[in-house]
Amino acid sequence: MLVVLVVACAAAPIHVADVPEHPAERSTDTERHYAIWLGGAQIGTAHETEQWSRTGVVVRRIEAMRFLRGDVLVTLATTIEIAADRQLAPSQVTWTEAAQTVRHGEAVRDATGWTVTDDTGVRRLPGDAIPAELVPLVVRRDGQFSGRVFLPARGFVTGAGRIDPVAPNRLIARLVLDTSRPDGPAGDAVAAFAGADATIDLGRDAMPARVVDGEGVIATRITAAQARRPFEPVDLIAATAIPLAGPPPGAAPNDSGRRLVLEGDVAIPPVPGQAVRADREPIAPASARVIEIELSPRLPGALPPGSTGPDRTRAIAALVAGVRARIVPDLGAHPASARAAAAAATGDCTTFALAYAALAAARAIPTLIVTGFRIDGDRLIRHRWAVSWTGRAWIAVDAAFGAAPAGGDLVGLAIHGADDAGLVAGERALTHVRAASLK
Repeated sequence: MLVVLVVACAAAPIHVADVPEHPAERSTDTERHYAIWLGGAQIGTAHETEQWSRTGVVVRRIEAMRFLRGDVLVTLATTIEIAADRQLAPSQVTWTEAAQTVRHGEAVRDATGWTVTDDTGVRRLPGDAIPAELVPLVVRRDGQFSGRVFLPARGFVTGAGRIDPVAPNRLIARLVLDTSRPDGPAGDAVAAFAGADATIDLGRDAMPARVVDGEGVIATRITAAQARRPFEPVDLIAATAIPLAGPPPGAAPNDSGRRLVLEGDVAIPPVPGQAVRADREPIAPASARVIEIELSPRLPGALPPGSTGPDRTRAIAALVAGVRARIVPDLGAHPASARAAAAAATGDCTTFALAYAALAAARAIPTLIVTGFRIDGDRLIRHRWAVSWTGRAWIAVDAAFGAAPAGGDLVGLAIHGADDAGLVAGERALTHVRAASLK
C-alpha cells in the first residue's frame, strides 16, 4: 500500500548547503536541493526554484522518489508549479505526477475562488486557500503563517494551516485537513488524526534547511552535487512495518481469540472485526497509551447502524469475488482516484479497497474505507480494506484477500471515505503506533 512516506527514526544525516545571509529581503532567482529520508536511508530528492520578474514569481518543486515495495522498484516524479504576484498571491497551480501513468491537475484562481481540473473532474476551492508549496515564502517574509492551504499532490485537498516560531530558526507547523465526516464514531475517528505537527529548522536564507513532518518524513537541505549522487532504494514495506513482539501468531487469520497490544497515541475506532478489551491512559506525558484489542471476524464492532433492509451479504461477497478476480496484485501500481480504481486491472490493497467501495456505492451498499495494519507473520504491515452495511449489520470486507467478512488479522486505526482527504487522514493514523505485541 503506497501511503505517505514514513521515517522510522530521526537519525538521518543532515547536510545543510551554504546559503547567502538574509536574502529574505531580496526577491532574487534562487534554487534549493533537498534529500528525502526514510528510516535513515535516502528515498528521493527535491529541487525547488524561484524565478522572479517585475510582475511576480514562479515557484517550481520537483520531487524524484525511488524506493522498493517488496522486490518491486517504484519510481515517482512529481512537479508542482505555482504562479504568484510579488505579494505572493497565487493565481495558477499545475501538478504533474509521472509513475506507471501520467496524472495532471490544474487550479486557476479568479475573483470568486479556485477552479480545479484533474482526473476526478472539475470542482471549486475557497479563494483564500494557497498551495502548501508557497507557504515557505510567506513565512520567509512574515515569520509565521495562519490560513487555508491546499495540497496539489494529494488531490488538491484543503485544510487549515498554521506555522509559528518556537525558538530561534525553529518553527512548528500544523495542518488540519477538511475531512468529510460521516455522522457518529466513524467521522470522529477520522477527525482524531486529521492534524499533524511538523518541525522546521531554518537556514541562513530563512528557508527550510531541515523538515520533519507529521508522518516522520525528513527532508534535509543538500548541495546540487549531493543531489546528483545515486542512492540504493529502500524497501518501503519493511521500513514502515512494526515488529510484533511476543509469540508468533499461531491462529489462522479467520480464527478467533487473537489478542494484540498496541502502544502509542492511538484511538481505536469501533469497526467490525475488533474490540478494545483494555485501555490504559499514559501515566506521564512521555508515556505511551497501552491498548489491548481482540481481533476476530465475528466481532460486530459498534458503528451506528444503517437502515434496516434485506440482507445483502451475498451481494457483497459477489462484489468481492469479482474485484479479486479482476485485479492482479501489483505493488508498483496505485490508482489515480477512486474512479480510476473502479476500472483498474492491477493495484495494491488501496486499489482493491477503492475498487470494491466504488462498486458497492453504485449498488447503494453503504461502505467506508478502513486504514490500519495487517498481521503478517511477526510484523504489522500497512493495509486498507472496507466495511459495508449488509442491511442487518456492518461487516469488514478485504477485497485484496477475497474475504467477506474479514478480520482476525486486521487492526483498524481510522475509518473514512474513499476521497483524498479521507485517505490522507487515515494515513496519518498509522504513525501513532509505537510498538505492538501478541498475547
